[in-house]
Amino acid sequence: MQSESSLILTLRESIRYRGLWGHWSWLAHRLSGLAVLLFLVIHVWDTANATFWPEAYSYTVEIFKWFPFSVGEIGLMAAVLYHAFNGIRITLLDFKPDWWRYQRQSAVVVWVLFTIVFIPIAIFMLTRTIGHCTELAVAGLSCFTFPTP
Repeated sequence: MQSESSLILTLRESIRYRGLWGHWSWLAHRLSGLAVLLFLVIHVWDTANATFWPEAYSYTVEIFKWFPFSVGEIGLMAAVLYHAFNGIRITLLDFKPDWWRYQRQSAVVVWVLFTIVFIPIAIFMLTRTIGHCTELAVAGLSCFTFPTP
């Protein structure tokens, strides 16, 4: 029997299970964890290129400045923050099983904390992205044009 990928398993189980706060917290935690894992794989490969293939490293840095990737970094920050806050919530609930009856309230607290922390970070990151696009526009270039090697 061949095992399923984590993404397929996550999507299949998210459709099957019809919970409320626990279900949506589980789904967001799982997807944010997969996003962080994907980033770590790309990051390790890219960082290794700095030593073994400097030209490729320089090129990938330029790709990461490309507008879609810059916006993706904001999404990555959202995934990291949510995964961290929800992981702390799960840990606390696991240490105090009686607290599981407060799952809805604890999930709301996680989303509120996430929103309070994420919004200023997202604004800062988006401002930097727009600043980079402005610099390129002054030079007669576009941040929407895919970088060429």
